[in-house]
Amino acid sequence: MRISLHWLVVFAASLLAATARAEPPPAVAKTNPLPVYMHYMPWFDAPAAPVGDGWGHHWTMRNRDPNVIDSNGRRQIASHYYPKIGPYASSDPHVIEYHLLLMKLAGVDGVLINWYGEQGTNGDVAQLLKNSNAIVERVGKYGLKFAVVFEDRFAANLGQAQANMRYLREHYFQRPEYIRYGKQQRPLVLVFGPITFQKPAEWDAIVAEAGEPLTLLTLPYESAEAGANASGEFQWIWEDETKDNAIEVLADFLKNRAPQLKTVCGVAYPGFNDYYEEGGDGAVVPFEIAHDDGQTLARTLELANKHRDELAMLQLATWNDFGEGTMFEPTAETGFDYLAQVQKFTGVPHNEADLEIAYRLYEARQRHAGDAAKTESLDRVAKLLNALKTSEARVLLDEIETP
Repeated sequence: MRISLHWLVVFAASLLAATARAEPPPAVAKTNPLPVYMHYMPWFDAPAAPVGDGWGHHWTMRNRDPNVIDSNGRRQIASHYYPKIGPYASSDPHVIEYHLLLMKLAGVDGVLINWYGEQGTNGDVAQLLKNSNAIVERVGKYGLKFAVVFEDRFAANLGQAQANMRYLREHYFQRPEYIRYGKQQRPLVLVFGPITFQKPAEWDAIVAEAGEPLTLLTLPYESAEAGANASGEFQWIWEDETKDNAIEVLADFLKNRAPQLKTVCGVAYPGFNDYYEEGGDGAVVPFEIAHDDGQTLARTLELANKHRDELAMLQLATWNDFGEGTMFEPTAETGFDYLAQVQKFTGVPHNEADLEIAYRLYEARQRHAGDAAKTESLDRVAKLLNALKTSEARVLLDEIETP
């Protein structure tokens, strides 16, 4: 009897400790109340462990080879910009940790995953779902939320689109981290289009598989194609190249279109400089929006702030579309500049030096991958960063990295 009581006490103590560990991480304090979400591409693959799926098309396109390394140690990739950590796999847990910590320290509230579903005509749909789920499984750990940008263009038929919506209902919507909007707290789903299904009756059939009404947003001026299922629209990156009018396009929508809509998601972005022609993909986008040393991002953020009352939320486009050159993710060319601008916009009590800790943590994990003791210490750094104890995280990381 005494032994049983002993183990009962041990079990109770362990349970209390586990409960304490399971407490959600603190939210970042922000002076700007506008919800800010990051558009996220889950489509990158790499041959290195622990993933080992080979270099994917989004690093190679048709004529780039990341196995070719230049004199600066950079791999040959299909982009005008080079990720600060080099090309990576989207399902790598250390990459996801790095990305989500950076977003949290910048005041981003969640990710909008560019989502292809479980069925579709694109050949890597299974890998895309695997990568998406790797992110979904981790966002809550960092106190972030998520939703999807539903790609209907690759559904071969209505049945595939319905199956993908059922997947959301069965695997995503019931998660506490899924973004719900409005008084009725309906799941947020952005539709990149519609492109394949442009009739309200088709969207009646697709949305029926959600099992509940949605906050469904389409691209600008396309909500009528989803009929009564659409709650509004979200802005995106576009301009008439002959007029060089990217900012005017956004401003005109906010002034003339937004007042007609129930729900509007704005957009801010650093520029658009795609690699499709150079990469041999053949898809030539008819415009380019210069990054202009960060001024394009500054102007789009300023516009969002000016029209904040018309916006339900703001989407940052994009975290990591290297092929189109729209990245907020730190690169060799832009450093942490874009995230530093986001920090000022959201009004967080963090700065570029704090972002640098997340980068140093990722690099240290690569250097000490086989060292169990160092890995355990680096896990503590990650927990401190997630708890927003940046000074303590920096001190500990300095100790670990001391030669």
